[in-house]
Amino acid sequence: MRYQNPELPEGINVSRSQPLLDLLRLLGGLLVAAAIVFTALGLLADKLAKYIPFATELKVAARFPDALPAPGPVTSYLQQLADRIAAAQELPEGMRINVHYVDEPTINAFATLGGNVVLFRGLLNKMPSENALAMVISHEIAHVKLRHPIASLGRGLAIGIALATLSAGAGADIAGNTLGSAGLLTALTFSRSQERDADADALQTVAKLYGHVAGADQIFRLLREEGKEQIADVPALLRTHPLDQERINAIGLAAATQGWSANGETILLPEEIRQLVRIQN
Repeated sequence: MRYQNPELPEGINVSRSQPLLDLLRLLGGLLVAAAIVFTALGLLADKLAKYIPFATELKVAARFPDALPAPGPVTSYLQQLADRIAAAQELPEGMRINVHYVDEPTINAFATLGGNVVLFRGLLNKMPSENALAMVISHEIAHVKLRHPIASLGRGLAIGIALATLSAGAGADIAGNTLGSAGLLTALTFSRSQERDADADALQTVAKLYGHVAGADQIFRLLREEGKEQIADVPALLRTHPLDQERINAIGLAAATQGWSANGETILLPEEIRQLVRIQN
């Protein structure tokens, strides 16, 4: 056998591809895929909300222990009423409502992350009856029950909370940074369909509590009239909760359809609470 050492063709051991370029293409593809996933999560936030465990939502809200006001005598009364309402609404297991009272003249109330419901002194000062207050609190609790806060707090938070179900640290960090230190005191904007759903749930709760729905639309009518008279200073409740004659009519129609009486005794707020609210004016 004769040994031969043939000359190899030029370029036989040279790759035509560039490893660095291949890596960049791979990274680019991963970034595009991640962008698509996150965009889809944002767009599907409303649908994903009900699948995110409420316990995860509580963990994110717990990152801001000082963001909400300290409890007081008014808070105690509101919490007792909220507990009655929550029991009537039959909230899912593990879902807890915490009511907070803000000593400011703002006429507003809203539900936020972690089962927190915020009411302002200005709203309580306008409240004509406990029945009317129960309708407002029931409405806000219904938002929590239906998981509307998660769906309305934006894509970044929805994605962060969704990721927190997989990685508690990373997800909570994203959600926390998105929410910000004052995020729990930020009034949310809900869609008309979300508002209608919350109204329907709240009206059913009021009927269950009192045996009638008298007073359920009192505060709405009052604020509607004040909004007309004070165009430059419309109550915040009217801005964050789109209340109009159509919505008031819907409450009346729902009561008639369900056979709930619109006549019945309404209950005044306890004198102690009325005095505390007046003193703070």
